[in-house]
Amino acid sequence: MEIIVVIGGPLDKGAIRRWLNQKLQQKDSQEFQFIGVDGGCLKLMEEELPIDLAIGDFDSISLEDKEALKNYTSKMIEFPSEKDFTDFEEALMWIAKSYPQKKVHVLGAFGGRVDHAISCLWTMFRPELQALIPFLSLEDEWNHISFLTPGDYVIHKIANTNYLSFISTGPVQQLTLKQVKYPLNHQDYDFPIALISNEFIDEKMEISFQSGGIIVGQTRDSWR
Repeated sequence: MEIIVVIGGPLDKGAIRRWLNQKLQQKDSQEFQFIGVDGGCLKLMEEELPIDLAIGDFDSISLEDKEALKNYTSKMIEFPSEKDFTDFEEALMWIAKSYPQKKVHVLGAFGGRVDHAISCLWTMFRPELQALIPFLSLEDEWNHISFLTPGDYVIHKIANTNYLSFISTGPVQQLTLKQVKYPLNHQDYDFPIALISNEFIDEKMEISFQSGGIIVGQTRDSWR
């Protein structure tokens, strides 16, 4: 089973189903649990997709939509609007406890307020969510973002992507990139670095580093 989380960022009508067809066409829809976070619930309802769990403070939707959601979703968890964590963080902490080591796809993180997008990226390095890092990605039709903590990894190319980028969240030590167009060998950076628009030369590559955190992007231009 895999988890699909839809949050409140802009999504064109039909975008979730197009993503499902593009990314998951070899799998049965019953293999997935759909979780709507606050306004993301409305996007699942608009596309007539199931909501196995609705979670959030629901301050971004109308009372009428909230009542409709109560009748639509299988389960609802509501938080107070004044709290220490964002709805997205609350949802991820619930997933980490309820679905450990399950693959998690997050839709709706891009295209809206830039502070929301940055918050989604940096959220993944919270200590409470470290267990999710190997399993979670932020996605849309053109972008696949994943996260790495220090170690050695093999990354496989995702179909229909052209570019491979590595963005550190702070200083990083001994960064090595192999089997890519622009390799690195034990490179240290004393500041956050964005190494974008690299490319695979085969169907997989290797990355290793000794300290820091890295955001990995496999992307393509939306107009191509």
